[in-house]
Amino acid sequence: MGPVVSRGRPAVPRVLPAAGCAGTGRELARFGDLTELDAVLVGPIGTGAHPMDCRAVELRATPGGLVHGRAPEEPVDRVVAEHLPWLRARGIRVLCAVRGPTSGETASIVTRLRRSLDFDCVLGVEVDLTAPAAPVRSTGTEEGTGPAHSADPQACLKLMSRVREVLPRGLLLTAKIGMECSDQVATARSAIAGGAMAIVLSGAVPAHPSGSLLTGPAVTAVTLGAVHRLRAAMAHGRVPEVPVVACGGVHDRESIRAVLTAGASAVQVGTAVLADPSALWRLHRDSVGVTEEMGR
Repeated sequence: MGPVVSRGRPAVPRVLPAAGCAGTGRELARFGDLTELDAVLVGPIGTGAHPMDCRAVELRATPGGLVHGRAPEEPVDRVVAEHLPWLRARGIRVLCAVRGPTSGETASIVTRLRRSLDFDCVLGVEVDLTAPAAPVRSTGTEEGTGPAHSADPQACLKLMSRVREVLPRGLLLTAKIGMECSDQVATARSAIAGGAMAIVLSGAVPAHPSGSLLTGPAVTAVTLGAVHRLRAAMAHGRVPEVPVVACGGVHDRESIRAVLTAGASAVQVGTAVLADPSALWRLHRDSVGVTEEMGR
């Protein structure tokens, strides 16, 4: 099974690990042949100016899934110097997930990636709109961390436009929106206007003011609802038609079937991969079978 191809648009990988769940991609190599997958998602990738200690990331099992903190960032210079050469040398296709507090910093991350001699293994870039924007400033002082990029459709439009400007014209650009967004339809419309060729909908549920998220089977219904709403908006002409990628609660054949039936074109897998990295290959095979049964 190959990636989803939309007319006049680059292909969207059908099954990917979610950002922060596959590390650099290299960690998965001992569990299976990475070239069998449509692509491997690397990231989140940051500038390195805002380091995060992975030891401080909360990871706690619950009956319905995992509660965890935001994934640490991999510095873009390390990705360029170490990870992309390793992946390219083995013929592995890559999608880079990028995260920046401002449109300028996010564009600089993508520019640094594009200048890499190994960039030809990169088939696309995912912009994390769920990430906090730069700290809010009032009367000259910082007042804590700002809201997610997705909270402001105009800021989202600016961010996606900046990234689109520095990417090759034919390269895939996707935007990730989560449940932190109060109006996913408006944000998706702005992201697409800014150049997004697909929308990744994350059903991860905010679980604590610290920024922790609940993921896993418990949020499957949340993801389904988000996909239904966005596809309905597309059907009514409120949002341009682009592929929708479901991320959150996808863990077996039936959950794949459910999100594809709801209108998703592809899936990302997070908690299932953290629990069992070899599940990525199993779910890839399940996706092949489901799409064949659905006649896609």
